[in-house]
Amino acid sequence: MVPSLTCDDNWKTLLGCLPPDYESLAAKHKQLQTQYGNAKICDAGTLLRFILLHAGADLPLRQTVALMAEAGGPSLSPMRLHKKMARAVPYLRALVERMVDWPSQGAPELWGGYLLTAVDATVVCGPGATGTDARIHTKLCVADVSIVAVEVTDVTGGETFKRFTWEQGELVLADRAYCSPSGIQHVLDAHADVLVRYRLGGIDLLDASGNKLDVLQRVAHLAIGETADIDVEAKLSRGKALGRLIAYRLPDDAVDRARKRLRKELGTVSAQVMEAAKYVLLFTTASRQRLNAERCLQAYRLRWQIELQFKRWKSLCGFDVLPNYRDDTTLAWLYAKVLLGTLLDRMASSPIELSPPEQHAAIGLHATHVMRPLEAHEHHVAPTHRRHPAAHAF
Repeated sequence: MVPSLTCDDNWKTLLGCLPPDYESLAAKHKQLQTQYGNAKICDAGTLLRFILLHAGADLPLRQTVALMAEAGGPSLSPMRLHKKMARAVPYLRALVERMVDWPSQGAPELWGGYLLTAVDATVVCGPGATGTDARIHTKLCVADVSIVAVEVTDVTGGETFKRFTWEQGELVLADRAYCSPSGIQHVLDAHADVLVRYRLGGIDLLDASGNKLDVLQRVAHLAIGETADIDVEAKLSRGKALGRLIAYRLPDDAVDRARKRLRKELGTVSAQVMEAAKYVLLFTTASRQRLNAERCLQAYRLRWQIELQFKRWKSLCGFDVLPNYRDDTTLAWLYAKVLLGTLLDRMASSPIELSPPEQHAAIGLHATHVMRPLEAHEHHVAPTHRRHPAAHAF
């Protein structure tokens, strides 16, 4: 089945979920200009259809342009679409910024003047791969979920703050994989601050007397729902830094779930790790005057909400299948995936149906004559199996 560019109600509905100024944004970011006056893509809708078909159906460039031409659209070369993707990053970013629905939660005035940023990495598969072969390391602005920086490495590329640059006034949120002396030192050298999930053995913490702090012993007195806010010194790669250890005692049912997850992921788990599963343990260099313990816990929950969103988008949009190894289009591809995710969110919450409902019995038509609702996981033009790597060439 070839998609129609002129009679496709589903596509019109999708365009209706975009920001009202998506056309003017394309002009603002110079997406439709051409040097020689013979542009084959003359409107923002057609440009987005190329990009979202390529990213949404995980198609190689050659197949994307072939399908669009067969559907009656402009005839582009794969390399021309590649260049369009590389230039589309600012435009896609602007669309995503207008579509996220939680910008007020990350406003600096709510967090002691800090600009909240979050870092995370996801494992991905490259073209033709049969297993994990790359990681996408991403820095996000929490206020609008805009991608500040991205780096693609092979699977051996570790998660560290040192992959990114930081600025004064940032508070970076990260999980326990980033709890290392050299990474935290890198952030502090830029006069930024960290709020990171504490990992046992990740960094040594000292108490007020300069002795090594036994973290689990220090928080063992906490009852369910209680929070501790402890002044500490952290031993980093070039000296010590003042900070705070924040501990929150989880309810028993949450502890049971955490321990079950640990056994599933790690198999054999030490008694110390099982004990640590009772708590949310955070290390931060933010001062208590700017963010108290409760606000630090709330800020960390924002990081978790973004991670949950990305996990959902990975499931629905194939966020973890890298199309190629070209750095100049990876960022555009990522933004296209995020844009698809936000579109799915909007369409899922909209009462408007994407297609007429099935009414075969009521109207007496054969099933093949009636459009049925399009499911999020269906791509009529998507390959049913992983293609040979040669098929992904330009």
